[in-house]
This record gives sequence, structure tokens and C-alpha cells, in this order.
Amino acid sequence: MQRNLFLLLSLCGFLFWKIPLLPVQTVFAQELDEQIEKEVKAEKERQKFIEEMQTLLDAAMKSGYSEKEMREITVTRNGKVLHIWDFLEQEKLREKKDALARKSSIPRDRYLTVMDIADELEGGETRDLDALKDKSIFVGAEEK
Repeated sequence: MQRNLFLLLSLCGFLFWKIPLLPVQTVFAQELDEQIEKEVKAEKERQKFIEEMQTLLDAAMKSGYSEKEMREITVTRNGKVLHIWDFLEQEKLREKKDALARKSSIPRDRYLTVMDIADELEGGETRDLDALKDKSIFVGAEEK
């Protein structure tokens, strides 16, 4: 009796293990699409904010503010105080680094060698370390 029950439970377990209750691939694809949409929306909002801050600095420059006064202009965003001048300088540096990272990938017209792969890995480590160093050092645009 126990042997039959064990075989029945084993068979049911095997069948349910092979047939998932939810289509897993569809769920993962939906989550990935939602994540990509959120990233695109956040990037658009960030670009819009940068344009607004640049417009604000341009208006301050046209109205006769000195450079010192323009550096002291602050805005509250998400409960944090931002110095506009420092924020825009930080964004310019970030855009330069992104452009450099995009530019550094070189299309190859020949087969890769072990040395090519080692050089690429070493360059990637250097970029990662530089990015980590920049993240940990520069916090000048926001006040805590």
C-alpha cells in the first residue's frame, strides 16, 4: 500500500514538475519589458530636468547674475537640495564618460586572439574601477 502511494505521489510530482503552473518565460519577458519601460521613462525625465536646469542657468546669465551667484542657485528635487551648477557639471562629466565608453568598443576585422581577450578584460576592469572611483568620490551636487 505504501509503495503504491509513494509511486503515485512520485508520478504526480514528476508531472507537475514538468508542467509549470504559470508560463515562466512570459512572466520574465513581461518583467523585462516593464523594467526597460521604467528605465526609458526615468531617462526622459532626467533629460527633461537637465534641459530645465540649463534653461534656468541661461536665464540667470542673461539677467545679469554673476558666476558666483549662479553657482549658489539651488533647487529642491525629491526632498534633496541640488546646486544647479554642480549638478550640470556632473552631468557633463557623466555624458563624456558614457561617450568614451561607447567609443572604446572597436569592431574587429580579424579573429580574436587570447591576448585580444585579455586586453579587453583588463580594459573593462579599468573602466569599472574608474566608474566605481568616480561614484564614491563626487557627491558635490547634492546636500544631505
